Amino acid sequence: MKYFNWNAINVYFSLAACLFIAGLSAQPTANSVCFNSNKERVTLSQYNNDFLIDETGSKYAFNKKIIIQSLLSQKAVYELHNQITRVQAIAEVNHGTVYWVTPKQEHFFDVFSALTAHQGIISVEPDIAPVRKLLRANHKVQLKEVYSKNSLLSSLKPPFCDSPVNRVRVAIIDDGFDFSHTEFNELAVLLEYDADEHVLDASTTGIVDYHGTQVAGVIAAKQDGIGVEGFAPTSELIAIRQVSTWTSSLILAFHVAKLMKADVVNCSWVLPFLSDITAVVIKDLASSPHRPVIVASAGNNRQKACEVNKLSELESVVVVGSINKVGNLAEFSNYGQCVDYYAPSSVKSTSLSGYANFGGTSSSAAIVSGIIAQLKACGVAQPLSQLHLFENIKPAHSVLNFRAKESTKKHY
Repeated sequence: MKYFNWNAINVYFSLAACLFIAGLSAQPTANSVCFNSNKERVTLSQYNNDFLIDETGSKYAFNKKIIIQSLLSQKAVYELHNQITRVQAIAEVNHGTVYWVTPKQEHFFDVFSALTAHQGIISVEPDIAPVRKLLRANHKVQLKEVYSKNSLLSSLKPPFCDSPVNRVRVAIIDDGFDFSHTEFNELAVLLEYDADEHVLDASTTGIVDYHGTQVAGVIAAKQDGIGVEGFAPTSELIAIRQVSTWTSSLILAFHVAKLMKADVVNCSWVLPFLSDITAVVIKDLASSPHRPVIVASAGNNRQKACEVNKLSELESVVVVGSINKVGNLAEFSNYGQCVDYYAPSSVKSTSLSGYANFGGTSSSAAIVSGIIAQLKACGVAQPLSQLHLFENIKPAHSVLNFRAKESTKKHY
């Protein structure tokens, strides 16, 4: 019996059970994939040539590529199957390398099954995207609701400083950026990268491609008494344009932030699906030696953040909801135990047309990212421990929520 490969046998039976369950619940075709998401087993079946479908009927675009985490070399992965045409490393994590594997399209499911059964592969999943764009956590507000940055800053107490002692790098993962705005003519942009197109350019592509510009304005607009004032104007910016929800693009975006040694990573959007490998990459970024702080929007669905924004489930992500002018939960904001802090819901910021009101949990997250960046610039080693000094930044447990009576505090 010592010659039996018990690991291979266990993988075989796990895969067979997964496919059997899928057949009962989703009535899939013969072409199915089974993998982990949020520590749960997920089965997707081929709907047509371009889409996979789960047991609830939700569709996922799929490009017939595979993402794996492995300790094997790039060459070794390439040699695992004769129908693999390309292997690209897209992230390095604490336990192995994340590869983007391209098989011949007609052999996608054969290659996926072979990689799943191989002992040298830690995780395997399809490169997919939920059939909707990345939801920017934006919200239109009336002018009378807009906060002045001066009124916010006037309530700030030490340890904000007049002369920053550290250079701080802020990565913004968002849509397009317009750095031709006069508010950015003194800004140090270290890198522009498009994680969807794989090019060194994060520029806007149209009149609706402006969300990244607004986030950048909240965080890094110069302080000169004209227009708007950034919360961390001396920051060095890493602009990562990432519009889609392709798993490979998300992994690339977060890994670029790691490679650039970002101190703060702002994600003013809602993520409807989070694969286990993506979660590994995000956790790996958060555990980098310089301990970057990852900030995300709770979202504007008036629902529990845990249920609609899968990014909020990660303990390594600081999740920010919105409060109104009297300090209660904003009527549009997501809430619940996955939210860590609440911040004002709207400010004036940069836009493609000059300046515009910027609202929702997008602006709330950007405000918190800016404050954390400035605290780091002032030499504060643990900026999250200092957020209680700012009366406009409220710990989740202190915010009155008329829609849910539950504990709203995560532990770090």
